Amino acid sequence: MGRSLSVVSMLVMAGLPLACAFSKATEAEIKHDGGGTGAGLDVHLSDGNNTFESDAMVTCVMTTAMTTNLPPDILIVLDRSGSMQEDLTGMSCGNGGCGATSKWTIATMTLDAFLPTVETTVNWGLKLFASGTGNNCTVDNRADVAPGPMNAGAIMTRLGQARPGSSTPTTAAMMNAATYLKTLTDPNPKFILLATDGIPTCGTAMCAAGVNGGMNQCDDANAIAMVKTVHDMGFPSFVLGIGTANSPGDGTLSQMAVNGGYPRAVTPNYYPIGSAQDLTDAFKTITGMVGNCFFSISPALTPSQFVTGVTADNRTLTSSDYTLVGKTGVQLVGQACMDFTAGNLKNVAVQVSCNG
Repeated sequence: MGRSLSVVSMLVMAGLPLACAFSKATEAEIKHDGGGTGAGLDVHLSDGNNTFESDAMVTCVMTTAMTTNLPPDILIVLDRSGSMQEDLTGMSCGNGGCGATSKWTIATMTLDAFLPTVETTVNWGLKLFASGTGNNCTVDNRADVAPGPMNAGAIMTRLGQARPGSSTPTTAAMMNAATYLKTLTDPNPKFILLATDGIPTCGTAMCAAGVNGGMNQCDDANAIAMVKTVHDMGFPSFVLGIGTANSPGDGTLSQMAVNGGYPRAVTPNYYPIGSAQDLTDAFKTITGMVGNCFFSISPALTPSQFVTGVTADNRTLTSSDYTLVGKTGVQLVGQACMDFTAGNLKNVAVQVSCNG
């Protein structure tokens, strides 16, 4: 038999910032004043406070807690393969690399300029792949910089210590990024931003013509599947292709973007980066998408729980009005988000059911 509860947020727009997420009280904070089996909860938020009230003739549950602004945790998973020394057209510049015009330099310098402008909006983190030094396929399950506020300086310091030169173990990078994110205990929504410049390697499949000399070392199918696995674990991904438009990896990156849950609505589905401005624009777009209209489900849903629907001002939203963010929340999109940020929509309810 399934049971359901609803999380209802009442916002007074003048008192709250636009990019807000709201967390429920912990079980320890909830006080019971009746008997029976809990069936439904309404969380009412107003002027920075929320109150839990039962909406069924069963246990009445009430508590008061402050609303919490929860910026998203975004782990940048950045490719440091040898081909990042090429320029954005894929041209090699010899043993010394392309210097100021290389993919690596353009990526790191663009991040240096952009991240300080949004380090209070997003908890940025960094994971490089491969790990260590040299031309290798090793990826550890740690972050080079843990997601957190005001992290631009720490990220740029770490990037200043790194150099491109590894293989491209994308499958392992995504798997271990998710393994790391699972260890984080904060209630913030969590995303992966994969920035890579080519075909996943460190596999055993035959590479496409013109890729890595046609050797048996590509890993397209496994990387595509791993992005879906990571998404289903509760960590949606954005995919950026640095200097990859119309390359042999174009289709692979588009499939990864679709599996990550946040593809672009145009072709290619990933974010193609052909200039420093393209990279800045992609980061701005992604920051805007995850920073607004997010409603936290805290604690995160268990494997037996699932969202059955979302309503706004007692109107049932369609599936195109919202998207699930892993196991941690729901995000309004499109017109629903615009109505919310404009104050025309003030009452959002998330229905959560559980099996058993």
